[in-house]
Parts: sequence; structure tokens; C-alpha cells
Amino acid sequence: MANPAMTEPLAYAFFDVDDTLIDVKSMFSFQDYWYAETGDADGRRVFLAEMNALRGQDAPWEILNRRYYAHFAGRSVEATRLCAEAWFAALERDRPRLFHAAVVAELLALQDQGVEAVFVSGSFPELLAPSARRLGVRHVLATTMEVKDGCFTGAILPPQTIGEGKAAAVRTFLAGRGASAAVCRAYGDDISDAPMLEAVGHPTAVTGGRGLAAYAERRGWRVIAPS
Repeated sequence: MANPAMTEPLAYAFFDVDDTLIDVKSMFSFQDYWYAETGDADGRRVFLAEMNALRGQDAPWEILNRRYYAHFAGRSVEATRLCAEAWFAALERDRPRLFHAAVVAELLALQDQGVEAVFVSGSFPELLAPSARRLGVRHVLATTMEVKDGCFTGAILPPQTIGEGKAAAVRTFLAGRGASAAVCRAYGDDISDAPMLEAVGHPTAVTGGRGLAAYAERRGWRVIAPS
């Protein structure tokens, strides 16, 4: 029998998803779809009021992320999964340029070279699963929500995969596989992705997000356009 350790790839490439691989903010796009499909106008109103208020206060992404998931309290896990599948199918149908061509091309080329691609996102696994399947990505490091009796409670479980939490998730992932960060790659578009990029030996900034491209240039990192 083969030694499982021998089947592990020599290197991994960690990819942020929203605005790095796809041209939409998945979490907010999904909420719009959920509220439209369920007809929950009151829930939508409360959700948008809180999110807009937090943005107006320039709240950190960690707080926005945590409060976002609070609005999942009471939702069925299975209903959410099915809605996520329908949401993704609608996106693919309506947005022919859903995926950023240049970044996807790098992901696929790395896979051909034996490098394992890994999603690292503040989004949740059920929402990321369709994109992961489409690109042949087996590992997803994402926000996990607490579940009781088949429904989300509105609380999230550690680690929170935002900012420093992304770097912590990457380090834990690599430690569990005995892999060296020095030979790994990471891709992100937002300054909040900087800790993840700093956690590997080969960081790449994707232009278009908040502040990361300028930060990358100062650090001497590689910078690419999404398409």
C-alpha cells in the first residue's frame, strides 16, 4: 500500500476567491439571491441596513464578516446548499466573464505542474463548492458556521478566514501536511489578503482590489491583472 504522505504534492497554491478568481463578491451576491428566492423582504431590509451602517463606520472586514453570518441564524443547511447551487448556475448563465481568465489560467497551469490549488476565503464552503468543482479544487479553507439540528445558528467557528485568519489557516494546512511554505504560492486582490501572501514564498497580487497592488510593488512582489 502506498504511503499517504508520498501522494501529497510538493507545493500548494492558495487562492482568494472573490475579485481574485471571480468578478463578484460571492457572499453579498448570494444574499441578494437568497432574499429574492425566499421572498424575505423584511430580512433583506434588516441585513442591508446593518451592512450599510457598518460600511459607513468603516468597520473592519472581520466585523462585517461576523455580522454577515449572524443573518444566517435559523436557515436550513440543506436549503442554503441548494440555494447556493442555484445561485452559481444563475451566475454562470448570466455572467459569461464570471471567472477572471488570467488568474484561472495560472491556477490550471499550476495544477498541470502538480501544484495543488487551495481556496482561502471569508465565504462559506457551501457557496464555494460549485466554483471549486468547476476548477478541480479539492481543498477549501473557508468560514465554517455553527450548526444545530440541521440549521445554522448565526455563529462562526474559528478560524475566521479573514486577514490574519487566512494566514493562520494556511499555516495550519501546511503544517498538517508537512509542506514548506517557502515553495508555495498565494494569490489575492485586497490588502486584507496581505497576511496570506506573506505566509508563502511566492506571493502574487491581483490588481483591482483595495491597496494590495501598491503594497505588493513596495514589497517587490509579482503583480498581475485579472484578465
